[in-house]
Amino acid sequence: MRILIYDNNRQDLEKFCSMINLYPIEIIVDKASDYKDILYFFDNHYYDKIFIDYSDDIGKKLVNKIIEKNPLQKIFLLSDKDDCPLEKNCELCKNKFKKNIIIKPLSQNQLTKIISRKFTCENEFLSTKEFNLEKIKKRVQLEYPYLKFEYCKDRDSFLSDNIPTSALVFVTDLLNQHEIPFQVTHKNQIVIQ
Repeated sequence: MRILIYDNNRQDLEKFCSMINLYPIEIIVDKASDYKDILYFFDNHYYDKIFIDYSDDIGKKLVNKIIEKNPLQKIFLLSDKDDCPLEKNCELCKNKFKKNIIIKPLSQNQLTKIISRKFTCENEFLSTKEFNLEKIKKRVQLEYPYLKFEYCKDRDSFLSDNIPTSALVFVTDLLNQHEIPFQVTHKNQIVIQ
């Protein structure tokens, strides 16, 4: 398997590569942190998967260039914004293109699903609010991996058993940053309003 990674943040790029190195299969990784390098790699090699940090203008230009050259190229867009190259037309994207959005940060579990071809776009049919709530959930799971913490879409609330005060403060700060109204119940359950 051969993959190409674009990320202008060298620390994120190295972390991504170290995650890939954990797999017992041969994976050739070409990595680039600028536009010219990634186009050079793309023009000279076939890639099973391409990962592009979609949070800057270069990432957006790269996606358009790659789609123009090969619309069927499997691309995974790493993003922390509710921003889609096809203006959230999920049906068209699924039927015509092979693009998937990964809400940052990428986890080892997600990478395993991608490599085993069992990953689906995390932005599919999500509203901006739902996208931000997924992003918050992922950040909380990274910060507090021992905490059973789930966003319950039906109840529009975060569920957790015995959430410690530090985790509660962390979550409420993230909700405030994303301007998502909420209320905390007497059982430390966070209800989205």
